[in-house]
Amino acid sequence: MNLKQLGRRDNALDALLQQSRQWQILDRQVKQILPANLRPHFQTACVENGRLVLLAANGMAASRLKMILPSLLPQLRELRSDIEAVNVKLQPKTPVAEKANTLKLSETALENLEDASLKLQGRHPKLAQALENLVKKYSR
Repeated sequence: MNLKQLGRRDNALDALLQQSRQWQILDRQVKQILPANLRPHFQTACVENGRLVLLAANGMAASRLKMILPSLLPQLRELRSDIEAVNVKLQPKTPVAEKANTLKLSETALENLEDASLKLQGRHPKLAQALENLVKKYSR
């Protein structure tokens, strides 16, 4: 379903969608001001009590930005008149856990897959081979 259509039906949702679009625009504008090598490491969080809050993905990027912030502050102030200062907060990205295949097939399931593979050899050799490979992979 289209979010714009939902927003037309619900004023509160429409206000949230508009606010979300404004934050996305501000985030893009802030990233355009940042050096290209720092852009992927930051996200605009909010403007709170006159302070633009930027979330850094790692300490090195946060340190680098804090060093160059005084030179960037005039450009950031041009984006919104209520920005008086900038706070950089560290919010490391959670590493994506590797997927581990924990699938266990019972002996009965493996036997049935093997039987099906044998029956399919003549008519569907590719499927039969795939089933054989599956049986080999999960045999204990």
